[in-house]
Amino acid sequence: MIRQANMKRSLVLKAVAVLGAASLALAACSSDSTDGANAGDEVAADVEAESVDSAGDCAILGPGAVPPRSGGDKYTVYMTSLNIGNSWQEEAQNTGMGIGQMAPYSDCVDVIGVRDEADPQAQISQVQSMVADGADAIISYALSPTAINDAYKEACDAGVTVIVYDATATEPCVYNVSYITSVPFGTDGQLVENPFMGYNAMDQLLTLMGGPGEIFVSHGIVGTSTDIVHYGSALAAMENYPGTEIMTEYEGRWDSAQQQKETAKALGSFPNVQGIFGGYGESGVVKALDAAGKEIPVTGETSNYFRLRMKEGYPGASIGSPPSQGAIGMKVALAVVLNGPEGIPHDIEVPYTIVTAENVTECMQANDEPATEYCNVFPEGVVGDENTADIFNIMAPGVSLNMAQTGEPTPGIEATPFTAEYLQGYEQDESRRYITRETCPEGWTQGMLPQNVEGCVQS
Repeated sequence: MIRQANMKRSLVLKAVAVLGAASLALAACSSDSTDGANAGDEVAADVEAESVDSAGDCAILGPGAVPPRSGGDKYTVYMTSLNIGNSWQEEAQNTGMGIGQMAPYSDCVDVIGVRDEADPQAQISQVQSMVADGADAIISYALSPTAINDAYKEACDAGVTVIVYDATATEPCVYNVSYITSVPFGTDGQLVENPFMGYNAMDQLLTLMGGPGEIFVSHGIVGTSTDIVHYGSALAAMENYPGTEIMTEYEGRWDSAQQQKETAKALGSFPNVQGIFGGYGESGVVKALDAAGKEIPVTGETSNYFRLRMKEGYPGASIGSPPSQGAIGMKVALAVVLNGPEGIPHDIEVPYTIVTAENVTECMQANDEPATEYCNVFPEGVVGDENTADIFNIMAPGVSLNMAQTGEPTPGIEATPFTAEYLQGYEQDESRRYITRETCPEGWTQGMLPQNVEGCVQS
């Protein structure tokens, strides 16, 4: 069993999970790495190649690897998630833990699971403790795009690889692995015209409403990069529907109970609302509407409950964050740690798909098998309301339902590690770099994107 370590402030973690077996992978494209050298990369450059032999029986070490910081024969990798009571965070962490236990990684790394409290200062202390405890890599959900930066920079300076998944951080040494600036696939399986989940969700909502009208906006955790980008791009999409009015906004905190409570309160004040723009925990929005006897268009993220309701004809669009980003973040971290940082982009866009009644597809494989074809909802009774089938992703093909629920690897599958060339195929478009880094690459300047979001334009 994998052991979870609950860290408080400066508590030094000691719970180590030993690893096991399995995952598929891929190969692809081209491009260059992003701006901002990782201070840990500089540490790597100073180490003699032959000294890496101290990493035990790891057969997949590349020429850019350096010895484990702890001096042992395995690398120490911390896989973290937020302790906010939603299953997305648990699934993201579990997929990462499962990947870290697969062969050939199991000969090379020890993985430690950590639940972060949803407080920036606590997260800073936890990062510092992990560095002090000999971390070689930290995979983190950043509570703020900037508040944790100093701690991340200190980690990089100590030679630690830092991956931030789903949410992003502006510190240049961090590797951002996120979907928030990606261009999603549409219901026809083709890339849509515009990037940003928020933009596409608002466009879907107002299309379902038949045009402009009165809406609610339910935020996630206010202040995270995820919520900032979703909200800003949603406002941009509203400009295509003049006359749309936001009646009220509230913080749903990506929690179904909170969403249900806040939506019920808002319905008491504005019973004639025509649509609701929601985030993760959208099942609570739908249940509040059910209790009020209303059925109106809702956009949300990826809960199984919501997608099953859409399969029955509920007017909605499910556009959300894949928890498989935990698995993808783990594979990116291990690519850097075990083979060195050369050629690996610092900004990676994770693919995802817009789901409506038009393309809801049940997943029929066994719980311990990965997806053999695209699917996006589990049959009723297989998982809880808040679980999601978006554990399956083209970048994490070895993930199974059991892995997402337990953190144990999918049996019978061996991982193919990411290469720099493959990851370059998912490098963030340079025009969207300002959104996650608050700076633009060389040859680009700050400016407005067509979606009326601040980004980068070619000089």
